[in-house]
Amino acid sequence: MCESEATQLTESRGLAVRAELHGLLESAAFRTSKRCRDFLEYVVEHTISGPNDSLKERSIGVALFQLPPDFDAQQHTIVRVTANEVRKKLAQHYLNGNGSSHAVRIDLPAGSYRADFKWAAPVAPPEAPSPAPSAWRSWKVVAGGATLLVIALVLVVWRFQVAERAPSDARPASFSSPAPVAVAETEGLRMIVGAASSYLDRSGRSWGPDRFFSGGTVLFRPSERILRTLDPDIYRHLRIGEFRYDIPLKKGPYELHLHFAETGLADFISAESSGEGQRVFRVIANGKPILDAFDVVADAAGPNTSNERVFRDITPAEDGMLHLGFVTMRGSPMVSAIELLPVGAGKVRPVRIRAGWTSSWQDSAGQPWQSDSYFLGGNALVRSTNPAGAGGSRVHDTAIYTSERWGHFSYAVPVAEGRYRVSLKFCEGHYGRRNSGGGGIGSRVFDVYCNGVALLRDFDIFKEAGGEGRPLDRIFNGIRPNAQGKIVLSFVPVKGMACVNGIEVEEESK
Repeated sequence: MCESEATQLTESRGLAVRAELHGLLESAAFRTSKRCRDFLEYVVEHTISGPNDSLKERSIGVALFQLPPDFDAQQHTIVRVTANEVRKKLAQHYLNGNGSSHAVRIDLPAGSYRADFKWAAPVAPPEAPSPAPSAWRSWKVVAGGATLLVIALVLVVWRFQVAERAPSDARPASFSSPAPVAVAETEGLRMIVGAASSYLDRSGRSWGPDRFFSGGTVLFRPSERILRTLDPDIYRHLRIGEFRYDIPLKKGPYELHLHFAETGLADFISAESSGEGQRVFRVIANGKPILDAFDVVADAAGPNTSNERVFRDITPAEDGMLHLGFVTMRGSPMVSAIELLPVGAGKVRPVRIRAGWTSSWQDSAGQPWQSDSYFLGGNALVRSTNPAGAGGSRVHDTAIYTSERWGHFSYAVPVAEGRYRVSLKFCEGHYGRRNSGGGGIGSRVFDVYCNGVALLRDFDIFKEAGGEGRPLDRIFNGIRPNAQGKIVLSFVPVKGMACVNGIEVEEESK
């Protein structure tokens, strides 16, 4: 190949790569992240044009992120973090079926900042010149080069038109899990989206792998901190797009729990905006909407926060399946985990939380208490001695008072629609007379609110219980969940720190 032909081939390939780059920058995977768009454009352009030393972590940090030339790469990890995000977005884009008919695919290999171009088929060079007069040979070279340039320009125009015609909420290509072959377990079904194996949570419950789905794409957010849970691994995956689950069930009523955590809207979250309104969708169960215009961020009161919605009296359809559909309204629907728990008709399961405890526990009546859950703020405390013994208590199950959550905190307990009895368990184990810093009445005073309404004002455990180490319950009836399906209990210090040992939420008899 002569020098002019090689140049023409290089130029035509450059045009094809830039056309693919334009499509990527306008795709659903990239268009919401300016940082990732800028990074991808930088590495592609410098891979094409050079120089080679511009594609090193330090060079990128200085040129693209305005870091000082001597920045500490161990403290400033934005280049590596952005590169990982770009790799995930590229994988997401091509996994959705995009680019299957394109001339080139753009990748960013792990451990490298140079883009890699994978060609669907080699761009054919002009035919080798045949022995002919030099004038004919020159015409053939010009014609071959012109043809390549025309093809490349057509590709660019076609790619731009496709990008302009693409809907703002492009739907990912559907793919299906293996067809259901078994009925859900008698004790219930728990699935984590994207999980390939079982997972045992802090309360000893087993979660199985993802099954029974069709459509959507699984994303993984390994580094996100998830609030209001001790089991963030349940929320690190999310299925996004328009998708459905067709879950085989035995006859009877079930309690459905849908788990969400918004971890995918980092570019909409700032000091001025929480990301609300960017993802709004509908969830349908057997043809009936159970969530409408649902916004995970607004419902959870923030991003990166575990959010559980509970629904009663869910039954399989006539075909023995529960059909769950996740339908786009704005952005892409998502879910992280699904639970289906068998219950009696019209019933819901009680929620019992052992505050500060990091594993499940069973009381003397055989009732299970889950590990500390649904909290935000405060501190966990597990004591080596039981403070309930100091007051000569005759209360059963005093072990629950060996742990507590203290400070300024809240619990957002998810429940189905209904009326509930809320029991709060207290025992003063710190501000007693034997406390080295003093104690007694007035040492710990706090308020408790439920969905913004005061349940307890200026509450003093020592005073109300009649001394140190005396268990005390406070019971409240007729409690209804808020519009987000939560009973939000806020513990607000007045003097010292608020605390609680246990929370029990049971539906009231109808």
